[in-house]
Amino acid sequence: MANFIWMAILTLAVVGVMVALSCITPFAALAVALAGTVGLRASLRVMIAVWLANQIIGFGLFHFPRTPEAFLIGIAIGAAAVVGTIAAWLVLNRAQSRPVLLRLGVGLAASFATYELTLLAAVVFLGDLETFRPAIVAQLGFINAVSLGGMVALNEVLAALCRPWLGRIPRLVRS
Repeated sequence: MANFIWMAILTLAVVGVMVALSCITPFAALAVALAGTVGLRASLRVMIAVWLANQIIGFGLFHFPRTPEAFLIGIAIGAAAVVGTIAAWLVLNRAQSRPVLLRLGVGLAASFATYELTLLAAVVFLGDLETFRPAIVAQLGFINAVSLGGMVALNEVLAALCRPWLGRIPRLVRS
C-alpha cells in the first residue's frame, strides 16, 4: 500500500508541475525518484501513465497542434521517458554502495542525457531542432534538478508522516 501511495502522490506532484510549467514535465527527475524507490516494472508503468497525462494535457489543455509530426514527437517523448527511466534504474542499482547524493546526481545526469539524446535522435528525422538550443536544454536540466530536490523532500516528509499508518514509504535517501 505504501508503494502505491508514494507512486500516486509522485504522479500527482509531477502532473501539477506539468500544468504549472505549461506542459514541461521533469521526466528525468521522475525517472530517478521512481527508480530509486520502486522496481523497474512499476517505474515504467508510472512513467507511461505520466507520459500519457502529458499528452492529454498538451493536446487538450494547451492545444498542441494535431499534426502527424506533433503526434510522432509525442511518441518520441514517451520512448525517451522510458529509456531515461531504464538508464536511471541501471545507474541507481549499480551504484548502491556510493554516497546517496552522488548516486542521485549521476542517476539524474544519466537519465537526463539519455532522455535528451533519444529525443534528439527522433527530432533529427521529425524536424524542430530549435528546441535543442543550449539555453533550452540547460533550462530543462535545471527544472529536472529542482524537481528531483522537491521529490526527495516530498519523499522524506511522507516517510516521516506516513510510517505509523501506512507502513514504510520507499525511501530515496537511505542511510
